[in-house]
Amino acid sequence: MEARGYSVRAVKTLGEAPDKDMYETIQTLSKDKGLSRLGDSFVNLVYSSAKSRSSGRPFGGKVPDKILSRSLSISGVKFPTRLNHGERGDIVEGALAYAWTKDLLTLEEAVGVLEAGLRGVKCESRREEEEAAVKAFSVLFLTAMRRICDHGTGA
Repeated sequence: MEARGYSVRAVKTLGEAPDKDMYETIQTLSKDKGLSRLGDSFVNLVYSSAKSRSSGRPFGGKVPDKILSRSLSISGVKFPTRLNHGERGDIVEGALAYAWTKDLLTLEEAVGVLEAGLRGVKCESRREEEEAAVKAFSVLFLTAMRRICDHGTGA
């Protein structure tokens, strides 16, 4: 799937997520509640923009923690156990906000990845739309994490 030059397949398959340094990076990023709050707004903007573009009509909405939590789970990246959906969602939001603020991920690129994942999905089916969003956010999260780990968190 591609939209505006961005491919959901641009990242290696989800099962090939690199483990080196990611767990420690997640631990560091998850402690910064400011990042997860900024990430919440970033994620909602990205999703709303991507859904508007893919559907051809304006949309504004909030991404449920359950979608972000599941995207973390399918990413293949090791994360702390015994976390609820909100805490798992905070990890994804924090990573995306960090990558964006450090110019490791652009807003346009993030929207493109989500748009590619949502394009062609029957948005009348809530379940299909959620599954597409989970997969697309997982790709976006892995993209951000690889770039953060390659760059170093600086934390």
